[in-house]
Amino acid sequence: MKNKQTITNTLFSKLLVKEVIPSVEEIIKRANKKKVVKLIYGETYDRFGLTIDSLKYYFYLSLLHKELEELGFKVISNVIIGDLHSVKNQNVVNKDELLDKASDRLKFLKEIKAKYSLRFEPVLMSQLFKQNDFPERREATKRVFEKTPECKEIAQKTVLKNRLTQEEKAGYQYTIEEVTLIMGYDIKIGPPREVFFDQLARMIASRLGKAELCGIYLKPTYPLGLGFDYFIQHPEIEEYGLTPYKAGSNQLQSNRVILDKGMRNTITEFMVKSFIPKSLKLPNPLLDLLLITDLAKSCLTNSLTLSDYQVLVNDTEELKNKLLKQLELYIYQPLNL
Repeated sequence: MKNKQTITNTLFSKLLVKEVIPSVEEIIKRANKKKVVKLIYGETYDRFGLTIDSLKYYFYLSLLHKELEELGFKVISNVIIGDLHSVKNQNVVNKDELLDKASDRLKFLKEIKAKYSLRFEPVLMSQLFKQNDFPERREATKRVFEKTPECKEIAQKTVLKNRLTQEEKAGYQYTIEEVTLIMGYDIKIGPPREVFFDQLARMIASRLGKAELCGIYLKPTYPLGLGFDYFIQHPEIEEYGLTPYKAGSNQLQSNRVILDKGMRNTITEFMVKSFIPKSLKLPNPLLDLLLITDLAKSCLTNSLTLSDYQVLVNDTEELKNKLLKQLELYIYQPLNL
């Protein structure tokens, strides 16, 4: 067993993690006060299928779970499949059909868990909503939200600009339910934009006298097959990226990789079209794909190792070759794609 004051630095590499709140040290300090450390990652979905980007979060969650167990903690981790929230947007069509896909999503997630020996338990949001205490917890969250002007200011940042009016009309129901769910956990893993959900959760938890959520935010997910000009023209996507688990995020489904039989051809095509910068500070979708294969390898081999990205970013051909090789070994073959 490791010393409880140490944790693998690789797991918090700046190439993997954008931000940790409050800090890695504080997370460990708070975990020491818990009988059980509860981890959470939640995602909705759309009609286009499961993205390869979702794998990054599944793998990271499981690697963190394993790391905390090796530090001596008892750990529970969940992936919440947001079936109910997947049909919240008024622009969603065929809502009944999309809800029916939740069971398929859950089945596929269990297959991924088995193939990579992952540690989390997947659960449907609709199941959590049926817990006896959920309505009471949701009402408590809503009361604080409506009485605290700062809450609405933060909630506005959780929503893309084109959906803000819709959320305001709905009384931020989506946000209130999301915050209610995540306040039941200690550490949440998510994409950069979710920092605002978690900020809101901390504010409400503080007012309710509950423990405040810690957050680990992975690097953004970027669209593939686009030139650098796209990111200059869309600074919001350069900053926060796309929603990793929704292929149709920002209507860029044609620039995403879906976990299906056609993904081999899709990735090869994207390799030709994608802008590949020579700096680790710039959006690099191919490097992000390589990172996902590194995490897949780490789960399969039970040893966390990352490629030398500094070298690969200066050698485009080697980056492509290594990516293709690792996709074959650690994604295509395990998932029978």
